[in-house]
Amino acid sequence: MPTIEPLTLTLAELAARWHLTPPQMLAGAVPQVLPMYFYFDGLVFGFGDKWLRANGDASITQDLDAHQTRAAAIEIDLQRQALHKRGLLKLTQWEEALSDDELAEHQAEADRLAGEIVRLSTLLKQRHEERQQHVRNGLLRAAPRTLAEIALHGKTRFPQFAFMPNTSPGTESTERVPPGTVVAMEDGFPLKEVLTDADLVISMLDIQLAEQAGLHQQPDR
Repeated sequence: MPTIEPLTLTLAELAARWHLTPPQMLAGAVPQVLPMYFYFDGLVFGFGDKWLRANGDASITQDLDAHQTRAAAIEIDLQRQALHKRGLLKLTQWEEALSDDELAEHQAEADRLAGEIVRLSTLLKQRHEERQQHVRNGLLRAAPRTLAEIALHGKTRFPQFAFMPNTSPGTESTERVPPGTVVAMEDGFPLKEVLTDADLVISMLDIQLAEQAGLHQQPDR
């Protein structure tokens, strides 16, 4: 019966296959040739996607809060002015009775703000829904800096950035973020504080290509 090869090997498994240790693998030329991956379950966004990334909605949220506060104040003023005109309310010493033109201006501003509140609320809702379409439950390619820190210290703080894996030749990607893109990671579950060499895996396809090229036999590997 033919042997079924796994899709990936851990760094430790590959090191044993090549008669090396994981630190030797990371310290040599291997990381420059073999992409190394780690598992991530969370949200991923293109590095330049300022709208969908964390706090991308800050300015719109601030505008919405300001509009809502102003609209509420105008609504109270209009109600008090209407009651005053009907003789049902006496204005305070800090209030002045408004003319019909001034009331019309207040109402026009209230209508404008109501439209803006609807528009901004819709944008924020769409942003929330689109963020949920960026869930990633799979492998991400570790950045060179991440691998260098693991090689030096044996671990690194769990990275905020990585790369989307490239797709196999002839395969069309269905991901929201294009292959090879630098991505920002958010809301990982479970929350991890560090990444170690035990978290790293390598694609069996890449391993086979490297072995065909004789990488595993290089004396300075």
